[in-house]
Amino acid sequence: MQLKQLGWAAGLMLLSSSVQAAPQPEIQELFKASRTPGDRVVAYPQGTPEMRVVRVGLPVGATIPLHTHPSPVVVVVTKGAMTNVRLVDGNEVVSVVRPGDGFLEGHSDEPHYVTNKGPEPAEALVTFASVEGLPNMIPIQ
Repeated sequence: MQLKQLGWAAGLMLLSSSVQAAPQPEIQELFKASRTPGDRVVAYPQGTPEMRVVRVGLPVGATIPLHTHPSPVVVVVTKGAMTNVRLVDGNEVVSVVRPGDGFLEGHSDEPHYVTNKGPEPAEALVTFASVEGLPNMIPIQ
């Protein structure tokens, strides 16, 4: 009888150890912000919500021209480096964003452009907290 109980106990220990050894998900917050780099709070547009996620590739020397965003935008660089140049109260503010770093956009008083001045192509995941029918960006002439 004791041998049978020992067998059950060993079986339960094996079962519990296999449950404990199961792989666990890895969750890593990549970016969080409530203000743009120019210290402005973004606003959510009115309408039917629509989330958009795009991958942006920026070859060496390429530039996304001066623009604004009508909704909050989170940019997380995944490869290379992107130089973000914004106009804040008439002054140019330059920041270089590297893989794993990000920034928040989405204020009409902060036009900006993004360029790749690095030695390799750059890439970013860009998430737009937008509404149906609203463009992702508004070019500035």
